Amino acid sequence: MKAILFVDDHEVLARLSCEILEMQGYRAVSAYNAAEALQKFEQENFDILVTDFRMEGMNGLELARRIRAKKPEVPVIIVTGYGPVDGGKDVNACLQKEELFPALLDKIKLFLGEAENAPRHQPGSVPPRRDAETLRTNSN
Repeated sequence: MKAILFVDDHEVLARLSCEILEMQGYRAVSAYNAAEALQKFEQENFDILVTDFRMEGMNGLELARRIRAKKPEVPVIIVTGYGPVDGGKDVNACLQKEELFPALLDKIKLFLGEAENAPRHQPGSVPPRRDAETLRTNSN
């Protein structure tokens, strides 16, 4: 079972998102800030990171950079309510919170090689980066 770490300082959104992901057959773990997420990433293996952009303390982009420095093969999806975020090489996708589901499920399946006709992500390779414009055109 693929494991997802979902990070958001809005606890209700994090818990509900994890419930939805679990209903889709994933093991979903929530963290409510970047420091907690880093601690959980040290203790457990996750196949993908989904993180809010704006959080108290460390933001989602800095969290993505720290995770990718340790595990460059882990895809990172940033979710935000504040417009597109350019995460450079450390972020695979950026999604708007207003359009989180089912777009998030589609991107998770894509980056974990579960999408129909999607190329499988090979361990040790970095999945293709998706910028916000590509996501908008591909998700419609």
